[in-house]
Amino acid sequence: TNEALAKFVSVQGKQVSKIICHLWQNNNNPSESIEIIDNVQLQFFDNQKITISCNENGDGLDVIEYNFEEAKKNLQDVFNGKIKLFAVDASNTKMWQDVITKNLDLVKVTKQETYYKADSIVLQFENEMREISISPLDGLIIDFYEE
Repeated sequence: TNEALAKFVSVQGKQVSKIICHLWQNNNNPSESIEIIDNVQLQFFDNQKITISCNENGDGLDVIEYNFEEAKKNLQDVFNGKIKLFAVDASNTKMWQDVITKNLDLVKVTKQETYYKADSIVLQFENEMREISISPLDGLIIDFYEE
C-alpha cells in the first residue's frame, strides 16, 4: 500500500535498537507443534517502530499497527489455547545481531511496470542485508540477502 511505502521511507536512516519477532505456536497436535513467524517488528533508538506482516489477504507484505496483548487475547479466545502467541527478542540471534545499532539505510521492494509487488522486501543496514518474504503456509520467511 502507499501507506506501507510511506512508513518504510519514514524509518530509512534510523538506527535499529531491537528486533522483536511475534511467533504463533500451533499446539493442536501436541506431538507436532508448529511455529511460524507472524510478524517482525523493527524498533529504533528514537522510539519509532514498524511491524512487518502479511496483509489481510495473505498474499503480500504490509506494515501494520500491532498490539501484542490484544492479539494474544484474541488467539486465546478464538482457539481456546491451541494456538499461542509469543514475543521473542531476536536482537541477539545470528540473523539480527549484526544489524543492531546500524542504520536502516534502504528498504527495497520489487516493481513490476507501475506497481510495487508485495511478495518480499530487502532491508539494507549499512553493509548487511536481510530479506523478508511470505509463504502461504509458513508465515514470514526471513533470510540473509546478498546481491
